[in-house]
Amino acid sequence: MFFFCAALVLCSAVSVGDAETAQNGTAPLAPGAPPLVFIIPPVENVSVMYEKFLPLKEHLEKALSRKIVLKVAQNHQEAVESIGSGRAHLAYFDPSAYCEAKQRYGVVPLAKPVMDGSSTYTSVIVAREDSPIRKIVEAKGKRLALGNSRSSSSSLIPAVMFKEVGITLKDFSAVDYLEQEDRIALSVLTKRHDLGGLSERVAMKYLADGLRIVKTSEPIPQYTLCACACLSEGLRSAIRQALLSIGKTSYPGLIAAMKGIDGFTPAEDRDFDVVRVMIKNLTGKNYLVYGKNTVKVAHLPLYSAITLFDRFDPLMRYLSRKTGYEFKLVVPKDFEDFFDIVKRGEVEFSYSNPYIYIQLADGGHLRAFTTTIIPASGDIFRGIIITHRDSSIRTLEDLRGKDVMVVSYKSAGGFLTQKLFLRENGIDVFKDLRLREGKRQEVVILNVYRKTADAGFVRESAPEVLKEEIDLRRIRIVAKTAYIANWPFAATKSAPEQLTTLVRKSLLEIDDRSILSAAKVEGFKAADDRDFDGLRERIERYEAK
Repeated sequence: MFFFCAALVLCSAVSVGDAETAQNGTAPLAPGAPPLVFIIPPVENVSVMYEKFLPLKEHLEKALSRKIVLKVAQNHQEAVESIGSGRAHLAYFDPSAYCEAKQRYGVVPLAKPVMDGSSTYTSVIVAREDSPIRKIVEAKGKRLALGNSRSSSSSLIPAVMFKEVGITLKDFSAVDYLEQEDRIALSVLTKRHDLGGLSERVAMKYLADGLRIVKTSEPIPQYTLCACACLSEGLRSAIRQALLSIGKTSYPGLIAAMKGIDGFTPAEDRDFDVVRVMIKNLTGKNYLVYGKNTVKVAHLPLYSAITLFDRFDPLMRYLSRKTGYEFKLVVPKDFEDFFDIVKRGEVEFSYSNPYIYIQLADGGHLRAFTTTIIPASGDIFRGIIITHRDSSIRTLEDLRGKDVMVVSYKSAGGFLTQKLFLRENGIDVFKDLRLREGKRQEVVILNVYRKTADAGFVRESAPEVLKEEIDLRRIRIVAKTAYIANWPFAATKSAPEQLTTLVRKSLLEIDDRSILSAAKVEGFKAADDRDFDGLRERIERYEAK
């Protein structure tokens, strides 16, 4: 693997005088300047790492008129600290390492590699071909091999994939960090470990040897070549251009030598926000960055952060282009956190279920201006009540006295619709059922699937998210509720009226099918607070009984 398993650092041993010359923008690429140093963590053995980085080293030497020396670092952390201390001025970082370096040292992203036509990549969970493990929900109690603890592809993303199906690293009988991704694959093949987490590109090398991919992550940003904040803009620009000039037509020989890299594309700091959210939710470390011109949109966390970013970051980029502001998605840790963030006015806009909207709007915290149109049902949606296929629950009456998991008491599709529906059929959920919260749609479905809950309340579309993780034929729908108004896009008290008008216009005019398809919506329609009066009345009737 050429770039997935390495963090590349270009380190300049410049003198104070040379640094001042660079800052002034005069002759930053003059011949005879001190050499630049590539610092490469030991992902593979030293000779292999040197060989793989030689093509890029030679290209940059010619483009920058500077001698470049390759050096293998002791570990990933040394690479991060090198750019922070000034011993390094450029780094080719794994997404997790970039987020850390950006937070601690203010590094500047320059370019990302394009591999197999994409500027994103995926991680995978692997097992032996003859392993009985077919779904990652079956991983509890197994032996797991990961790479470096700071790696995105072989540590962070695999841990997030397991967390999404209710499995933490503590649920494994052993978790070992093997540093190199090739070692992970070989350890699984030799049965030292039952499962391994690594990049898909490395895993593909071992499929013919008996390795099998159990689960593939959603795409995350490629590694990035970034610059130290102390480096002059002139030198950063020259290096960026040297990277962006690489292509199949301009340097066909170099492309062939780099084994899989088609070239480079510009990198933006916002590309890595999804990784920052994953790091925060998994470890508690907060690397999220918002500029002065950033407009924040809070999205109710009904699904995982990576799923929500995959669906809605294209919409945020669209709004950025249309308005001239930088729109960023904010994914709170749970429903309660979403509620508190909006009430405190920490975001300008919100996108949530109508039940939460009504509570916040009635408190003077939100004002709806559009609502969502989704495929099939249009601008309405509903909830369902589910059980395991083997459950004895067949009717609504069978739910009495049962252990029922709901998404959240603030969830519309995962609690409110079922609460109203059951009350209309003579069942009081608080008196007649034993309720507990799962916090996310997937958690409720998995508990029903594992028979650790007798029944569950979820949104009708939610099971589709887990279609690759579990056998949905083991989930039975007991009932479907009545439809209610769909999710509103709403302004908080922090949103200027002029900006709200601009966002409303942009949402109503959107016709890019790729953006709408990613968000799994048909579009947006004009709305106001009165559109939710019907739901208010149903809630009031329930509470009056």
